[in-house]
Amino acid sequence: MNLARVIGSMWATQKDPGLHGKRMMVLQPMRFDRTDRGRPIIALDTMDAGPGDTVIYATSSEAAIPFRPERVPTDATIVGIVERVDRMGEEQG
Repeated sequence: MNLARVIGSMWATQKDPGLHGKRMMVLQPMRFDRTDRGRPIIALDTMDAGPGDTVIYATSSEAAIPFRPERVPTDATIVGIVERVDRMGEEQG
């Protein structure tokens, strides 16, 4: 699982038929200290996430699991919305 912040949404007028009816969001991957990590990516949304939400996303073949038995061509899928992140050994502010 990976952590990211939703920074926008994306629309496509022409896309693979397996993507019809699926929401696409722009994610900024981040570390667990909430600093940015790498470049933004596009992910399908299964959680009704919105801009500013912190989310967990799956990649690779695991990204298609939430859509089974349908075949969906995706490299990343949002699978959870994060309420908070607790790190062992740190006091909550």
